[in-house]
Amino acid sequence: MIYFVSFLVALSAVVLLTPLVRTVAVRAGFLDLPNRRKIHRNPTPLLGGLAVLLGFLVAFFLGIRLLDVSFTRPLFGFLIGALWVFLVGLADDKWGVGPLPKLFGQVIGCCFFFFSGNTNGLITSAPLDLVFSFLWVVGMMNALNFLDNMDGIAGGITVLASLGFFVIALAKGATLTALIAAATAGSALAFLLFNFHPASIFLGDAGSLLLGYLLASLGIMSTWHQTSHLFLLVPILILGYPIFDVTFVVFTRISRGSHIYKPGKDHSSHRIRTILANARGTAIAVYAICLVLALAGVFLSLTGERGFYISAFFLAAVASLVSGARLSRVPIQ
Repeated sequence: MIYFVSFLVALSAVVLLTPLVRTVAVRAGFLDLPNRRKIHRNPTPLLGGLAVLLGFLVAFFLGIRLLDVSFTRPLFGFLIGALWVFLVGLADDKWGVGPLPKLFGQVIGCCFFFFSGNTNGLITSAPLDLVFSFLWVVGMMNALNFLDNMDGIAGGITVLASLGFFVIALAKGATLTALIAAATAGSALAFLLFNFHPASIFLGDAGSLLLGYLLASLGIMSTWHQTSHLFLLVPILILGYPIFDVTFVVFTRISRGSHIYKPGKDHSSHRIRTILANARGTAIAVYAICLVLALAGVFLSLTGERGFYISAFFLAAVASLVSGARLSRVPIQ
């Protein structure tokens, strides 16, 4: 019941705050202006991430109080990292800080998270594991940032993935992870009311980086206290679509000789839209993919059968290769 209350509080807070934030964004000039590489045709407010952040924080602190969870150093580091990543994205939304300064800011956010003690479980403080952990969090932040290229995509992915992590945390008795997942899901779901096509407000880099950070953190937290390294496949599977998209874009751009960091309309979501010729249909198709992956991840975590892990990894790899080959032949609009 406490998790459900936190979910509803996050949802309600974002619903109430988003119209206010939208007005502030227009007055402050936080607008995403149309251009050739973008789909929207009118200037659109960019401060949606602020409403998501505030809704998450309200639900989170309420849940901490209701669950009587101690405010520990790792928890403080997690929150500071979230706030820092949000500010990095906010600076990029307003002034355009460039890819390298933004990447440096993301690494600093990871430092707050990891060096405050969020490295126990399968992810240890060993140097190599820490490098992989940094790559995971920074990679997921950028993956969500890249996928925030169409109405409702990033928010919908976040809802489904965080609900998957919530079920896993609830089954394992991971109180704090379940609370973070519930607050994340409620905030993202509420924002979809304003961000589903046609969107009246965008997440902005501040919002997409924040959601990527939250999902990456949930992925790491889901591995705490697990006994098998096979469990690492669970968060990879749940977040399989963002991983697929960023991998797809990198390989197709390298094959074309294009710059990896240059924005473009060549993501998997853009190509799915070309096939379906419908923005809403594209979002729903992405939701369906993410729902299947989330259910598969939950099933693996609850069964714990080695054979299922190996089969799921093989099927996901084959599906990714086939889908990537098919989508690579779709013309870039």
